[in-house]
Amino acid sequence: MNKKILIVHTSWYEEYVSRMINIAKDVLGDFDCTNAVAPGALELAALADHKIQDSSFIGILFLGIVVRGQTSHYDLVTKETFRSISNLSMDNCKLALINNVICVENMDQLEARLIKNTTNNAKALIQLIHEKSS
Repeated sequence: MNKKILIVHTSWYEEYVSRMINIAKDVLGDFDCTNAVAPGALELAALADHKIQDSSFIGILFLGIVVRGQTSHYDLVTKETFRSISNLSMDNCKLALINNVICVENMDQLEARLIKNTTNNAKALIQLIHEKSS
């Protein structure tokens, strides 16, 4: 079985995203992971779509962080990011796609969710890959 996974992540909050990447790669240890970095959450799906055009990836894990600020920008970014990842998933139904973009009100919420969410979503990607290959 092909074991290529694309990890597409944002460049914002580099320290936290690096932790997410390390957690995901630990969980996905049996897979061949390739990273791609997007400038922000809005660009995640488009970058993934570009990377999968001429490849043999079996799964994509999206990693990113969106923290609410003082404007409506958070609402726009989160909704569009999730919509575009969902659309990519529907357009590429043979691939396993898991969205681990963590949307929080503050850094305390991020700390509380980062390890658990990333671990669980990396495991969910493995489960989905197995389900789609059976």
